[in-house]
This record gives sequence, C-alpha cells and structure tokens, in this order.
Amino acid sequence: MAENVQYAGRLGLESRNAATLPAAVSAVVDTLEDFGHPADAIEARAENTVRLQCDNYLVTVRLRRVPLRRSSKLTGGMLQPVSLLEVALSPLHEDHCDQEIAELLLAEMLRRTLPVVDATSVEWLKSNVALTCDQFLGVFEPQQAGPVLAEREAAASRPVQPPRTRPRGRACFKPVEQTATALEAHCERAFQAAVNRSAGPGANAAATQARARMRKTVQAGPQGGGWGGPLQASALSASILAPRRRLRFVSHLLLVAALFLFLDSAGMVQAARPLFP
Repeated sequence: MAENVQYAGRLGLESRNAATLPAAVSAVVDTLEDFGHPADAIEARAENTVRLQCDNYLVTVRLRRVPLRRSSKLTGGMLQPVSLLEVALSPLHEDHCDQEIAELLLAEMLRRTLPVVDATSVEWLKSNVALTCDQFLGVFEPQQAGPVLAEREAAASRPVQPPRTRPRGRACFKPVEQTATALEAHCERAFQAAVNRSAGPGANAAATQARARMRKTVQAGPQGGGWGGPLQASALSASILAPRRRLRFVSHLLLVAALFLFLDSAGMVQAARPLFP
C-alpha cells in the first residue's frame, strides 16, 4: 500500500457537529461509485476519522480542529473557520496512477461535499491560499468562449480553399485565337493616333515654313559649290518632314547617295564636271 503520494483538500466549516462527518462520508462514497471506484471497505479509525478503500485509491475523511498556526491565507475578508474537514486521496498503485485523474476525482468529492456541510472556504492541495466557495464552484461552470477562441472556431469551420497554383510554361499565355483580335485593335489604335498627330491642324503649316527656310538657306549659300549644297539641302528637308514622309525621303536619299558614290568611284563624276556650268 503506497501512502507516499497524497492529494488532499480541506473545507473550512462554520460549526462543528456530529452530523458533519457522516454527511461528508456519504458524499464521498457516492462520488467513488459514480466514477467506477465503489468502496470495498469502510473503516472508522476514530470518532473523527473514516477511511474508505476501493480498487485503486485509499480515501481518508477527517474532521479536525483548526491549528493555531495555519499556513493557508484567508482572502476576501473571510472569517476564521471553526473546524476543517479534510479529504485525502492516496493511490494504492503509485506507478499506475494518473495525477490528473486523481486530482479531478478529489475535486469532484469536494464539490459534492460542499452542499451538505456549512463550508466557508476551500483549501486546494498545497496552494496555501483559501478560496471562497463561489470561487471553487466557478471552476466547474462552463466558461464562455472568448473572442479569440470564437474566431478560431469560426475559422476552423470555414471551408478550406485550395491554394492557387501559378501557371508555368505555355499555360502563362492565352491561345492566339483569343489574343489576336485584341492585339490587332490595339495596333490599329496606335497607328491611328500617330496619323492624327502627324495630320494635326498645325502640322502642314509648320512643314511649309520649314521648307521655306530651307530654300532660303540653300539660295543664300555659295553658288557652284558642287554636290555639297544639294546634299545639305536634302538632309535639312529630311529632318523637317513628317514622320511617314521622312522615312520615304530618307530611303530615296540613300539610293541617290549610293549611286553618287558608285559614279564617283568610277571616275565618271570627275569626267562629267566640265559639262555643268
């Protein structure tokens, strides 16, 4: 029989009478039977102590006087009790005893004993702090879930959505049949915007003024300067034309320049110089 480990709780009583101990023993016996540990033997060790033995536990119920030096502190303006009712639970098989189950069984014994005795305080295990009866009984009441717990429960009840998978390879692009129409419309809008900018109300006037300035510059230049004057005029006119006309003019200018270089390399330009005034 192992008595080294013991779980004990005490109830502070307002009065001491002969009916207190039998009422407490009856509540303890009912608790053991309801939790599957019926009492096999009940032994009265003295007029103030009763010992009950079941399959796994040895329970001692003792009514004692309050010692002069108490280790427990009274809180909340509680009065000093007249006597103490102690309920101690000792496992018979210490190696096969679960501490939490033993403590829960002891707590249930104290809870059922409270209504049948005039208790004013509860001392739980070795806490050295006396609790009021309402504080002790409040542990057994169901607590309302806090906002954090309620949010977690709501999140757990929501359907789990599968994570989105990022497309890879050809899956990143839509089929040509879906994008061709949108691409053609976008290009058409870009071309139309370019045409509108080039054909604006001030575009023709600006081009006319630029060509007039170019002619004045060419006419004011030295006469008989050879091929440099026409080429310079052509380059200036190419820089002030509209974008689409400028591209066409540059292509023609490149062809003329290539032909001129070919004739110059063949010596035909030098031979034809006396023919021009």
